[in-house]
Order: sequence, then C-alpha cells, then structure tokens
Amino acid sequence: MNTVCPVSPLAQDPREKIKAIDVSVQGVALDYAAAHLLAAALAEKAAGETMLVAWFDGKNKVGYPDVQECTGDQPGWRAYAESHGANLEVNINGGEFIFVFAAGLENQGG
Repeated sequence: MNTVCPVSPLAQDPREKIKAIDVSVQGVALDYAAAHLLAAALAEKAAGETMLVAWFDGKNKVGYPDVQECTGDQPGWRAYAESHGANLEVNINGGEFIFVFAAGLENQGG
C-alpha cells in the first residue's frame, strides 16, 4: 500500500505546476486502451518523453494508484500524482478519462 504525505512546503500547492490539455472526442466510444493511446500521444507532442504517473477512468469510477492515506480532500490517484512529480494532465471528454504524466515539458510553446 502506498502512503502519500507531502511534507515539503513546495508540495503544498502542486496544482499550479500541472499543465492541462483538455480534449474532446466525438463520434467514437473510447475505452481505456484507446484513451490511453490518445493521451500518451498528446503528452509526447506537448512535452517529449513522458511517464504516466496516475490515471482515472471516469466511466468506471476507477483511479490508479488507489492511495487512501494522507490524500486530504482529493482522490488518492491525484494526490499520488501531485506528490510524485506530475506536471502534465490530459483530460479527455471532461473527466471521462484523465491521465497524469511527469514530463520535462521542453516544448511548452506547442
């Protein structure tokens, strides 16, 4: 079981450090695998090499990792991502799927 208890003052407001990419997909039903491929491609385009840190499947209300300690008022998967260097989030269809990555963000200008 993972325990997330940020103690560093720098980790107190990590959402300010997460760049968001919001995308809407219409005309095709997405499953986790398709959504993950799309999110990974967008993350790579935006930031180069990335590493998936956490994800949320809004259709099935499942997030990973499922951390329950020291998460405050947010879901465990998000607390984990924020405390493990996440700095890029791809949100598909308004929360249908959310993928959170750690990246260098070399290409912030697009």
